[in-house]
Amino acid sequence: MVSTMKRVAVLGSIAIACGLLQAPVRAASPAPAAANAAVVPALVERAATAFATELEGVIGMQRHFTTVIKAGPIKHTETSESGVLFNNGAFVKMKYYSIADDGKAFAADKLASREKQANTDSATGKIYFREPYDRRFFADYQYSQPQACTGCAPGLMIVNFTSSVKDDQHGNGKMWIESGGARVMQLVYTPNALPQHATSGTVTETSSQVTPALWYVSRIDQMYRGHVAIMTGTGEFNGVLDHFQRFASLAQGEAALADGSI
Repeated sequence: MVSTMKRVAVLGSIAIACGLLQAPVRAASPAPAAANAAVVPALVERAATAFATELEGVIGMQRHFTTVIKAGPIKHTETSESGVLFNNGAFVKMKYYSIADDGKAFAADKLASREKQANTDSATGKIYFREPYDRRFFADYQYSQPQACTGCAPGLMIVNFTSSVKDDQHGNGKMWIESGGARVMQLVYTPNALPQHATSGTVTETSSQVTPALWYVSRIDQMYRGHVAIMTGTGEFNGVLDHFQRFASLAQGEAALADGSI
């Protein structure tokens, strides 16, 4: 989400970018992508079907985010606790329960301001990575054919993906897909546009069985390195997603989000 964090040293902007990434959802009305003549591997097609199917219904989760900026002798940390609600994979609403800036809790007005901006950006789909296993974004990517992962569990396949779309919502990397159920186990990629002052960066998304009927991203780790003039620094973001729940209705989910029971 758009950050109001203080800009610490030369890499403050990296903290903002780290705070933007969330778990994959179906963003609203993505811009049309260029036509892609490449064939999407059958395994990726199956993964896209499994992903869309398991997101059906009203789903809520908690998110625990930590951003750490280091530049020379300076260190800055922001932590946040929030809940988020989806309906058939589409963002509905998020709520911050707390944010702390170097251990100091946000005042109510500052928390409300961040929450308002986060909801606006999430609803318009500005901040989501365009997952290469989401069928709506197949045209944005090119794929290698699956190859068996050497030294991995039996049935685990690797697919390389690349994108020529030069923004932070696309990237180049690899995904590990379980061939039996076509579930995406992990993505490792470099965004095509890095945060300001960053010269390199890697994002790792790890998925797991978060409920008996839902396979979803449960951890996101980002690491960026950069410099300005002779000063170097790092920006690190870690996100844990848990307490997944399904609700019988959207109204029930919204009530749980409001009272913090998600």
